[in-house]
Amino acid sequence: MAVSLYTSGSSGEPQRLDKRFDQLDAELATQASLWPLSGRLVVSQVSHQHIYGLLFSILRPLCENSPFSARACRYPETLYTWLQHCQATGKRMILVSAPPALSRLPEALDWEPVSAALATIYSSGAPLSKDASDRVHERLGHPVHEVYGSSETGGIAWRVQQHAADWSALPGVEVSHDEDHRLWLRSRHLEIPDQWQRQADLIARTPQGFELLGRADRIVKIGGKRISLTAMDQALSALPGVERAQTLTLQRRDLRLAAIVQLSPNEIPHDHRHHRDTVKRLRRELAAHFETPVLPRYWRFVAPWPTNSQGKLSAEIRQHLFLDLEDRRAPRWLGERLHENGWQVTLEVPEHCAYVDGHFDGQPVLPGIALVHWAMQQARRLFTLSGEFESLERLRFPQPLLPGDRFEMTLDYRRGDGTESLRLECESQRGKHVTGRVALIHRQARES
Repeated sequence: MAVSLYTSGSSGEPQRLDKRFDQLDAELATQASLWPLSGRLVVSQVSHQHIYGLLFSILRPLCENSPFSARACRYPETLYTWLQHCQATGKRMILVSAPPALSRLPEALDWEPVSAALATIYSSGAPLSKDASDRVHERLGHPVHEVYGSSETGGIAWRVQQHAADWSALPGVEVSHDEDHRLWLRSRHLEIPDQWQRQADLIARTPQGFELLGRADRIVKIGGKRISLTAMDQALSALPGVERAQTLTLQRRDLRLAAIVQLSPNEIPHDHRHHRDTVKRLRRELAAHFETPVLPRYWRFVAPWPTNSQGKLSAEIRQHLFLDLEDRRAPRWLGERLHENGWQVTLEVPEHCAYVDGHFDGQPVLPGIALVHWAMQQARRLFTLSGEFESLERLRFPQPLLPGDRFEMTLDYRRGDGTESLRLECESQRGKHVTGRVALIHRQARES
């Protein structure tokens, strides 16, 4: 064996992985045929203890007779200094990086004067978001060459997102999939090179290559760290006060973990301070078992567990739970249930809600009219209203809602004798926040 690596398997336990010289030679030859170093300086932002860092930042320079930095370039300021040095000495630099480092390139540094010293940028460990890829291209003046693979499989495919979002198989790598869209691979980089092997990744073939659809075994990479979502779910569910939990990934500026957690009734936070303290407690307890970068960033505390008519936490419900991240005007939806003549919807006022901007500097509050707007949005979805807003009747706002407040919105829809109305009431642990009625009218009736 040439080298032994340790990587986490589906159980999350470190697994020993042995690589032979012929496997390493095959992968080095593949990379050199695609992207020869040509004597340029290699500067790495990833550890050589990862197979990608070992191959790209140490073995390739040694085999291709190119200089390389002996220390990892951990900070953007250090990268900037390297580029300044290369520009001053007439050298060209190859950057070996990863999504976390590339996603945090500070705009404050003036990259344009030194970007000419850069020749190529490589990234691996996890897919880079399109937004991050575009920002790197804009600031450093070069597209990112992403390499997809793992310690077990070696390199599989590559892409440049400014050209196409699809992945193209590396030379000598054969890619296929079965009826379940599970990836099948045959490659000289594998332990048994002439045998098709099934992988945990899900793919869809495209005319240009293939698209990644996620992992069948719920193993994902967050910030370049491999994590089992199943293990995270189990750890969360075992914590005091947690009745049920499920984690999922969200693609924001980069891939982040989100958690949907059903707490016991006395543990549910009802304001910003208790919400923050609950998140801190759960993250602190999880940190005993997981590295900090993989801990959930976004939290939704629900009661009861939200499901569709088939009893499933569907993709539509998951999307609804995190809609406020995409739309700053939306409330934070946490579930709903039938209530007498209508529905009761659990909502929170997002801390960064657009409607609290400017209301007021000393203590931000949610304007009352925003509650009416939210009520109409929820009612149109839940009741499929045929009428339109006409007027407000007996509307009262006993006290304002604050950012982070959790509240119940009760909506009763009534129709009869040619009239339609929506009875609205919002209440939190601090008391009532709005009561009143919205009169509705049909467009045809109004025009006549």
